[in-house]
Amino acid sequence: MPSPTEETWKQSEKGYRETWNFPNCVGSIDGKHVSIKCPKNSGSEYFCYKKFFSVVLLAIVDPCYKFTVIDVGSYGRHSDSGIFENSIFYRQYIHGKSLLPDKPLPGTEEPVPHVLIGDEGFALKTYLMRPFPRALATQDERKTNFNKRLCRTRRVVENTFGILAQKWRIFLRPIDCDVDTAIDIIKAACCLHNYLRTKQGTAILTPESEDENVPMRALITHRPTNRRSTTAAFETREQFVSYFNQ
Repeated sequence: MPSPTEETWKQSEKGYRETWNFPNCVGSIDGKHVSIKCPKNSGSEYFCYKKFFSVVLLAIVDPCYKFTVIDVGSYGRHSDSGIFENSIFYRQYIHGKSLLPDKPLPGTEEPVPHVLIGDEGFALKTYLMRPFPRALATQDERKTNFNKRLCRTRRVVENTFGILAQKWRIFLRPIDCDVDTAIDIIKAACCLHNYLRTKQGTAILTPESEDENVPMRALITHRPTNRRSTTAAFETREQFVSYFNQ
């Protein structure tokens, strides 16, 4: 899987802006537990909150359901945010840097950072947007509209995991081999997924055209996190809220 370039992020932002109506978004991010056979002498390191042994597949996906970046092999007990912030991708592209230079949202003048979008498993950052808590969103129509737009766009990564699990049925049961081999299998499946998406075309799927139960049964999502966020992160999200409620 090639390392993403500036042109990769620009094409991804264009796709999310034109297809999913979410400007300045360069990727949808999520992490899933991939069930594995209990490794020898591993203690509770691979034991996740769903009461089975797993390694984590963390992925950033483009608007055409292809993996842009993957991180495979973290312990099942770790959180999405912790895995992301300890990944090579984070150190190379995020920490102290920006994926692309800031630019104004359409019809506005104030520059806004380019962002990834994720669920409640990630902390809110200037480079990563997450939805408002449900209790807050139900009391504010502006926040509800933002959550709807973000969750609709974030379906891209959920759909991608669903396509992956449907195509490669090994994900429907615990992978019965040592951890290193399991990691290689997961990486190979992701690369083959991208190859098939490229060869077979990149038609945009609707939620109704997929079996939504597959990703939930085969690949399990992470728990929400309540980590504190910075004032700058809240201000960035508020800029998107204002844009989506114009």
